[in-house]
Amino acid sequence: MSQENRHDRNLILPTLIVSISSIDPPGLIIGMSLIEVATSFGVSVGLAGQIRSIGSVLAIAVALAMGVLSVRYSYKSLLLAGLLVNLVSVLCCGYAPTFSLLLVCFSTVGLVTSLVTPMVFSYIGETYTAERRPQVVGTVAAVRTVSYLLMVQLIGYVVAGWGWRQAFLFLVAPLTAMGLLLSQRVLPGIRSEAKACGADILEGYKGVFASRSALACLLGNLLAGGAWAGGVVAYSVTYLREDFALPLPEASRIFSLLVVCVLVGNYLGGLLARQLGGKGVMVSSSLLTGLLIMGYMNSPSLALTVGLSATMSITAGVVLTCANTLLLVQVPRFRGTVTSLNSAATQLGLALGASLGGFILDASGWGVMGLVYGVMHIAAALIYLAGVMDREEPDISYSS
Repeated sequence: MSQENRHDRNLILPTLIVSISSIDPPGLIIGMSLIEVATSFGVSVGLAGQIRSIGSVLAIAVALAMGVLSVRYSYKSLLLAGLLVNLVSVLCCGYAPTFSLLLVCFSTVGLVTSLVTPMVFSYIGETYTAERRPQVVGTVAAVRTVSYLLMVQLIGYVVAGWGWRQAFLFLVAPLTAMGLLLSQRVLPGIRSEAKACGADILEGYKGVFASRSALACLLGNLLAGGAWAGGVVAYSVTYLREDFALPLPEASRIFSLLVVCVLVGNYLGGLLARQLGGKGVMVSSSLLTGLLIMGYMNSPSLALTVGLSATMSITAGVVLTCANTLLLVQVPRFRGTVTSLNSAATQLGLALGASLGGFILDASGWGVMGLVYGVMHIAAALIYLAGVMDREEPDISYSS
């Protein structure tokens, strides 16, 4: 191998990290600037908040289509397409003259998520050995979390000083352009094993749906993601403000602690999965996360809530790393299809978790919400335990 090729190989992981980190800030900008966006276009804050839900619907549809596209096209082509769409989208968001056009432009964020995320993890599955994958997945998750924390601070600064449009133009556009250029220069043109073997483009779905382990992994990730990201993460700041009458800055600081502890969990998850095996660590961590969620949203004191928040976030970070690691050993011949279906399952979980939480909050309150989310995470742990394999399954041929 030439020195140049070795250098490019060393840049694969940083390139994947930059690429996947560029898809998070658009949603963060809208979430932090809802009032400013609503004021700019003369609409209600509630209507402005619907921008993100439309993106989730599109993400599910595109993720399902990606199961076919990942067999037909190379991972690099799909990743570059996602980054290019992201770049065009953020530029259009920054210059959108009407709310309707902003809605259309931002809705493509769902498409970007379903293009970029599965391909990043498909590259990890194809590029790194099974022994290294837990560490690599943990590294990606940890650095992505650091990037998220940094963006929270930068977006707040830019929005306060120049406005929400400039956050799209000055922060997201350059990061996306960097990911696009690095991906074009560094990443190899890998295709799925199914494409290399001449498999039918629908055979990936047949392979995944015939795998009990893959289906269990997808269902577990749907429930765990719905409870954690769609529930706890989405409602934590509001919960802290309403239940403990905290001002927004103090609630935001506690939420930042939650994010930092997820980062710690991401790192620990990679280490523990490598030493003890991903399945056992994921099952125990998912079970513990469910119990901690119940305690977190039923805590009688702020001090206990903060302590439970930190512990809960660490175990949730461990689950995230282990879940992504185990996903990569499910039906390896159709790895692109598996990761694409997981993206759809995750987006569905986020939508269901957020919708369910809103209904429970209106009907019962925070305590019941915590119990429901906790049960969802415990159910995910039982599904992981009963159905998920922690080793690569043998390839099965499906003739049409």
